[in-house]
Amino acid sequence: MGFKLRLGGVTDISTVDWYGNVSSVVFFAGCNFRCPYCQNSGLIPAESGQEVSLEQLKERIKSGLSIIDAIVFTGGEPLLQPEGLIEAAKLVKDCGLKLMLDTNGSVPTVVEQLLDLRLIDRVALDVKAPLTVEDHVKVIGLQNQVEDIVENIGRTLELCNRYGVEIEARTTVAPTVSDTPDFIRRIASDIKGKCNVYYLQQFDNTGNVLSPSLKSMAPPSREKLIKLAHAATEEGLRNVYIKTRNMGLEKIE
Repeated sequence: MGFKLRLGGVTDISTVDWYGNVSSVVFFAGCNFRCPYCQNSGLIPAESGQEVSLEQLKERIKSGLSIIDAIVFTGGEPLLQPEGLIEAAKLVKDCGLKLMLDTNGSVPTVVEQLLDLRLIDRVALDVKAPLTVEDHVKVIGLQNQVEDIVENIGRTLELCNRYGVEIEARTTVAPTVSDTPDFIRRIASDIKGKCNVYYLQQFDNTGNVLSPSLKSMAPPSREKLIKLAHAATEEGLRNVYIKTRNMGLEKIE
């Protein structure tokens, strides 16, 4: 219990972060991406949030055990705190809870450790763009080592499939960034046969959005998301959903 984590906060009860479960959501601080549409941009700096002991996290989780059946680790990017993440995951399993990891997939070595220890039940993989360097340069706000990042995301997909862990792939649909049928079709081609479900999430401009210009733009309409979901299904992807602020999660046939 000597490990420390940097956390941006905890949502004690959520029914929308892992559908079908009542979860507590733990926000890890620090992220290695700079996505312009990020609405948790306050958690990007490694020194953001506050230091929390595993004992403090354990007490917070235990306080909700009569209500929750799962924990979601999100961020920021949890994989950037590998030792604390692994110990926190062990804590979750010791409490008899299911665990979902929400990640950008850029550190597969840590994912493999978690999988090898059988600590995670589901991975929510944020697939920001088609798995090419050019597309990721435009979306993740980085210029260096992007080729390695793209390879690592592919490796994370491969590992989850090898270990038989459920994968929930997600793409945030943001205006001018990730909102064209061709863009979504190419993502669908890259992840086809490698994920259990695919969520197209409506960009939300009400949070702490990193890009001021995007902050001023309206979210894409439900009709737009439906059109993009059809592009994914036409590519052969199955179990495609859209997620909007007003209507929640909807499956698109």
